[in-house]
Amino acid sequence: MAVKQGVYRGQSAQERSAERRARLLEATLEVWGREEGPPVTMTRICQEAGLTERYFYEQFTGLEEALSSVLETIYDEVLDVTARAVGETLGGPAERAHAAVTAFVQLFVDDPRKGRAAMILAPSRPTLRARRQAMLKGLADFAEVEALELYGDEAEPGSGGVLAAMLFVGGLSELVVAWLDGTIDTTPEEIADAATRAFTRLAHR
Repeated sequence: MAVKQGVYRGQSAQERSAERRARLLEATLEVWGREEGPPVTMTRICQEAGLTERYFYEQFTGLEEALSSVLETIYDEVLDVTARAVGETLGGPAERAHAAVTAFVQLFVDDPRKGRAAMILAPSRPTLRARRQAMLKGLADFAEVEALELYGDEAEPGSGGVLAAMLFVGGLSELVVAWLDGTIDTTPEEIADAATRAFTRLAHR
């Protein structure tokens, strides 16, 4: 029986490449985001993934691209879990905002590596600083749209709504960072409560 060209052990070349990429992204998150670990390097990522440098360069041009790709996956996950939480929650704006913020914080409770990588470590790398700022702006845009949908005519209009959304996302991010690095003694539930109160200020009274 002939074996299909490019298929090895039941996987195509594309599937094997995708599997290696997934392993490298997980290894990058592990090496970069683990607490009190050694500095992240391409060599350590390859060792963690159990792959040679050849496969690393098959997927990324260098370390910064690998880190940026991890940052992108975290950002996409944040948008996914918060949007899903809003969509699945009954009640008014406060209840749905609380669900979204809880989902945001819970993501980092479940995997603190993601919080350390995206919130604490990314800003310290000049090559990632602009990307993180763009991510925060994207989250602020999301918050602004959600406020418009939840509050309707009561939502803060125009540039005021944009600035309020950026303040909300920036404040929530700093609160999560302070919690992750132990600067403040609080709980995820208290963070969600405080952030929900801040979100309600996106509506003008």
